[in-house]
Amino acid sequence: MEIGMLNQRISFLEHHTRKDNIGNHKAQWEEVFSCWANVTPNSSTETTDAGVTKEIYSIEFIVRQTADTMRINPTTHRVQFRGLTYNIDGILPNYKSMDYMKIIAGTRKAGEQDDFY
Repeated sequence: MEIGMLNQRISFLEHHTRKDNIGNHKAQWEEVFSCWANVTPNSSTETTDAGVTKEIYSIEFIVRQTADTMRINPTTHRVQFRGLTYNIDGILPNYKSMDYMKIIAGTRKAGEQDDFY
């Protein structure tokens, strides 16, 4: 892949639990780093539940394999791209050439909780 193909800026969010000044725990998503990526839509589906129509996107991000991107975990990280937040469904590192990795992500589905409890 040519370096010029990494032409979209994406951010990675990480889940943190913070304590406020009276001791309550609050779940937060904080940006840990951003990088350049090649972004390709995989699929777009539409579902209807209880009369509510929801469109779900699946997107593939290709990023350079670095120390930051190698520690991404689908459970504790999300991707933010053009104002939308995507759940990471899978990470496919390239162990042979160690240059690029593929991240498969999708939009949040209707009825899912926003934070961990």
